[in-house]
Amino acid sequence: MNDRTWDRLSGLVVGAALGVLAGILLAPSAGAETRGSIKKKTQDSLDQIQKNVRDIRESLTQKGQALFKKSVTEIPLDDNEDPHEDQGA
Repeated sequence: MNDRTWDRLSGLVVGAALGVLAGILLAPSAGAETRGSIKKKTQDSLDQIQKNVRDIRESLTQKGQALFKKSVTEIPLDDNEDPHEDQGA
């Protein structure tokens, strides 16, 4: 994970935590309402984090596939290697 992605993800987590804290401190609601509101805000934040993680995973997968394709097409074979020979995994 590069620094920019890490910064975005950690910023999101910190922002979500601060938002929940501000909600608790500024809420004029009754205890049950406040807890319900906190639960909803927390779930919304978790949903956003999950979406960001999925987006990051998809981006990394695409970049990895592109690098693999590039390496397959750009790395020359040894003269004695048969490019059609099954390498077996």
